[in-house]
Amino acid sequence: MPRLKPVIRRVLAAMLYYSGLLWLIAEFKLRGKATVLMYHRVLPPGTDTFSHYGIINSPDTFGLQMQFLKRHFRLLTPERFNAELTGSGFGRRSCLVTFDDGWHDNHRHALPVLRRYEIPAIIFVATAYIGTDNTFWQERLTRLLFLASRSTSFGADVLTELDVIDCRSLRDDLAARRLRDLVTKLKQGEQTLIEDLINRLENDGKRAGEIISNFGDDHFLSWNQLQELSTSGLVTIGSHAHTHTPLPSLGYAGTHMEFERSLQELQCHGVPAAMVCAYPQGHLDNSVIDAARDVGFRLGFSTVRRSVRSDDDPLR
Repeated sequence: MPRLKPVIRRVLAAMLYYSGLLWLIAEFKLRGKATVLMYHRVLPPGTDTFSHYGIINSPDTFGLQMQFLKRHFRLLTPERFNAELTGSGFGRRSCLVTFDDGWHDNHRHALPVLRRYEIPAIIFVATAYIGTDNTFWQERLTRLLFLASRSTSFGADVLTELDVIDCRSLRDDLAARRLRDLVTKLKQGEQTLIEDLINRLENDGKRAGEIISNFGDDHFLSWNQLQELSTSGLVTIGSHAHTHTPLPSLGYAGTHMEFERSLQELQCHGVPAAMVCAYPQGHLDNSVIDAARDVGFRLGFSTVRRSVRSDDDPLR
């Protein structure tokens, strides 16, 4: 029976689509609302990445999705989205395409697709990572754990401690997937624990003569690439704060500083930025909203899984 469920779902989806019932349901559910899509990465299969598979689309899949949107939705610019949110209300099948973080593949693989279908988008960048060789702790830790699982000279104690020592006997793809899932769970833990794990693995690796400084395709846009995106006529650059730290942990003053620094970095590098932001990991509270408002942002995006209504708070 479990094997039949995916087949039944596909048959039902096909029936809804080709009968036209899907569009009737969509018209009802989306009436007066807008859909905001949150993308992160567009990467071909076989890329050297330790980003979680849940934030990756292949260029082919992304292309099919953009083709579908172009055919069936009104694609909004941030300006039009804000005008309809705060004024006239959303028109029929309104959609806004966004990207978080500022990965290099937004330029290499996403931009050509956006150009092909003339689709406007916002890219929210974490400015501390732009133009650097650094990467997020999630990708860094997952890569370190994977390298440890393939090494006989370092990391065994950490793998044992995290109950993933058996990854050493797994195939590369299965080990990588299990370690990604583990790191995703660690996101809910203390940052000091995460930093300790990274330091232990890096120091252990250095002692074993394995210096780990190459993060493969897990790197961010250069400033030149970001400038090209901003002058493409399709891409608007917004703030994803400076260091990508969950903002409620910083309070009002720290959040204000994060947003101010991100806008200053963009200005210093000649990248025009709209006064729109996305909260790192979608985390926010009243102090974060107050700081965003005082910095001057007109729109702020979280990760609440529902459509946007015209009576929503523009900063939420």
